[in-house]
Amino acid sequence: MKISLKFEYKITLAYLLIGGLWILFSDKILHTFAKDAAYLTQLQTLKGWFYVILTGVLFYILLKRHLERLRKAEQEAKESDRLKTSFLQNISHEIRTPMNGIIGFASLLEFDDLPENQKKEYIKIITKSSKQLLSIVNDVLDISMIQSGNIKVNDEIVNINELLEDIYTVFSPRIPSKVKFILTKGLDNKSVFVLTDRSKLRQILINLVSNSIKFTEKGYIEFGYYIKNKKLKFYVEDTGIGIKSELHEKIFERFRKADNNLMRLYDGIGLGLAICKGNIDLLRGEIGLDSKEGVGSRFYFTIPYKTRNRAVELNSLESDFVANPKNESLILVVEDDKSNLRYVMEILRRAQINYAVAKNGKEAVEICKTEKNIFMVLMDLKMPVMDGYQATKKIKDIRSDLPVIAQTAFAFEEEKQKVLESGFDDYLSKPFNRKELLKIIKEYQQFN
Repeated sequence: MKISLKFEYKITLAYLLIGGLWILFSDKILHTFAKDAAYLTQLQTLKGWFYVILTGVLFYILLKRHLERLRKAEQEAKESDRLKTSFLQNISHEIRTPMNGIIGFASLLEFDDLPENQKKEYIKIITKSSKQLLSIVNDVLDISMIQSGNIKVNDEIVNINELLEDIYTVFSPRIPSKVKFILTKGLDNKSVFVLTDRSKLRQILINLVSNSIKFTEKGYIEFGYYIKNKKLKFYVEDTGIGIKSELHEKIFERFRKADNNLMRLYDGIGLGLAICKGNIDLLRGEIGLDSKEGVGSRFYFTIPYKTRNRAVELNSLESDFVANPKNESLILVVEDDKSNLRYVMEILRRAQINYAVAKNGKEAVEICKTEKNIFMVLMDLKMPVMDGYQATKKIKDIRSDLPVIAQTAFAFEEEKQKVLESGFDDYLSKPFNRKELLKIIKEYQQFN
């Protein structure tokens, strides 16, 4: 085992070693060279002063080093407190802004004399504010899970070109008119499959592209990837405001938002890049930055290019839903919350999917015993009488091949893992949108 000693300990050990040898042998040596008693006394006095000076120098070095460490620790603590205070002030502002839009426009919808077009406009504002608020909550949860190490990597085969095209489609409508949006793919647009965590990779790219859009008013935004040295290297490049060189390392720290007046004009709680770095570390990659203030920035990161011998493309699930030809087939929705139940029912009704409803786990089990046309169960977890876990176990005893999908508000990875280990076939994280619900229905419909 290799032992590494601090500088202070090395000096102390050397001092003790030299001092001990000197004490043992110095008098004999002095007697050899100095026969005269007066001369010997002078030498012994000089020896004493030598020890005093050496001890003083050593004490000064140790004290100086200790004080430097204390000052550095104090500065770091003050900076950490300042950043956290600034972060809390910023997050308070960022939360209150969309909350004001949600509460304010929801109250305005109560007026009976509102024109229809104005109602639609208010609903759009409420929806946009809700998504903004959800994004803030997700960022805070993500950074807390990364910080606690309470997050796992779920590897799957990912079609990289398809993922990037999806991100391009999502962001294209949001690009400013004076900005050119460019997607560059590797290997001459051939499909590239890699074994990695799709959701984390997508989140990293979305955060980086979103940042570029936020800080770029004209010029271009380009993102893409290439393969080099058995690694996938992704990049997002823009002609935005750029970042000062002294902030290049600090900008990936938690609670750090580029601290200049220009960047304070833009929204955000300053967690996006810290989340990117945390996710990239989990994927065993590296992230870097080339940027010049007033010119633009280029963020890049790598992940291992891991593949399997044979990549199998799953059937495309791009369309919202393909209606089930068997009109008698239905989905059982198990939910005790009236607003959540109404939301799911409305999605299913508009997609022309038949459904049955149960308000707790016990009702769901009874319906599954008698109703043979159920091809999927959407199961809430926390319910009165019988919870989702107990109900799923009993339903699987009745029909082991019946897919049961958990509707969960859990955000932590181990909670999601518990759901899958408890007999559920899959899960939908609340809040979910129409497309996510119909996509999972279509996926399990294909197996039935």
